[in-house]
Amino acid sequence: MTQSEPHTISENMVSAICAQIEDGDVLLEGIGTFLPTSAYMLAQATHAQHSIRLCPVGNCFVPDYHSLSLAAYEFEALERAVYRFTYWDVNGSYLPSFVTGRRGGWKEFLRPAQVDATGRTNNVVIGPYESPKVRLPGAAGLPDGIPVEAALYMYVPRHDRNCFVPKVDFVSGPGNEDGAKPHTIITDLAIMRFRPGGVLEVETLMPTVTRQQVQDQTGFDLKFSEQPLPFRPLTPQQLEILRIHVDPLALRDLEIFTGDDRLARIEQLARREPARQLLIDRLKKLAEQA
Repeated sequence: MTQSEPHTISENMVSAICAQIEDGDVLLEGIGTFLPTSAYMLAQATHAQHSIRLCPVGNCFVPDYHSLSLAAYEFEALERAVYRFTYWDVNGSYLPSFVTGRRGGWKEFLRPAQVDATGRTNNVVIGPYESPKVRLPGAAGLPDGIPVEAALYMYVPRHDRNCFVPKVDFVSGPGNEDGAKPHTIITDLAIMRFRPGGVLEVETLMPTVTRQQVQDQTGFDLKFSEQPLPFRPLTPQQLEILRIHVDPLALRDLEIFTGDDRLARIEQLARREPARQLLIDRLKKLAEQA
């Protein structure tokens, strides 16, 4: 991808996520969530150089950005790690202390399979719990984190009625009616905020997207801001850093696609990055250092 090519859908979402990050934030990564992770690292490389990523690979804090990769990501993260922790450390000690403001801001961008108008999320099953149509990855750390997070951020790469539903099939994460604090949802169509009183409002439309498109792809009625904010794309400098230094393989695009298209892209990327040999070389290097 050259610098002259237009911004992609994933790059617009990266821009929106990156804009939510403040210098000094603690940024929680998911596993294989290349889109928000590329936004985290872009922020570290630009306006949030004192931010730190909490990386699930190796359970470590990573203060520096690096290039995203299918095969070398964990090595790059572990080589830069400043501290390793246990699951109990993060949920029983670090998370509560970060979110209460004693150590700085804590931000996690959750990707829900389903979300309703109150901010309740579902990542467990589609359909009845006893006989689901689809069994999803599970709640993971959401029940631990959401109740104490000062603000809950979400991202949805494919905004449609399968995701934005009148009622979730299973509550894996509470919403504002349950005492949680959902704040922002960033999708490929819009940037939405939960306003005081728990009303979900469309604040910004993505480029070329209309109000009707957003409403048509949502399973419940939306409120649109009377004074919508214009979308701010990545600057030329940010775009260069993202495309050349942070995510040269455009792994961020993987979350936009699904099914055969996603598999084809993964296979294409694997051919560009000879994973097996790279892993062997890195393991040999670690063995020599040991």
